[in-house]
Amino acid sequence: MGRVLDNTKLLVRKAKQSELEWLAKNRASFEIGYNIPNGILRKEWPCFVLLKGKEIIGYRSFEFHEVGGKRFAWVGSTSLKKGYEGKGLGPFLVGRANSALHALKFNEFSTWAYNPRAKKFWVREGFVPRGGAKLTEVGNTRFSFNLKKQREVAEEKTRVRNQARTRVKNQARKLKLK
Repeated sequence: MGRVLDNTKLLVRKAKQSELEWLAKNRASFEIGYNIPNGILRKEWPCFVLLKGKEIIGYRSFEFHEVGGKRFAWVGSTSLKKGYEGKGLGPFLVGRANSALHALKFNEFSTWAYNPRAKKFWVREGFVPRGGAKLTEVGNTRFSFNLKKQREVAEEKTRVRNQARTRVKNQARKLKLK
């Protein structure tokens, strides 16, 4: 299901080269998360943009690495344009970008957060703290996310919910027969 803001449909998709260039030039427009570090928007690493019409209002970049034959991904940066924070757009962007990353056969990825507000956000999004500063303190904390596990948990909840609905329907049917 899509998302609408101010009567305009929102879209998350992989950034075009021209959008990567625009993001690199317009770092000051973004507030939440970290500023875009030089080099983070590399062509070979995906960056997803959150579009409101044709306007870029958010982005999420990833870094891919391989160590000992095992591929892994890091969240390079996630940010919303100033004025768009607090509207529930972060979870929308993160969820869509995570799904796209999963389609690229990545099930696990990690990120760092520095301020307590960002740490709270990542915990709400299902990331698990793996070390570093306390969640309530300023300082780097590492988080990891297992998308495959999250999907398995969601599928199990759906299965249980569907079983409960079936039981209720069957009970209602039995009552009608009496």
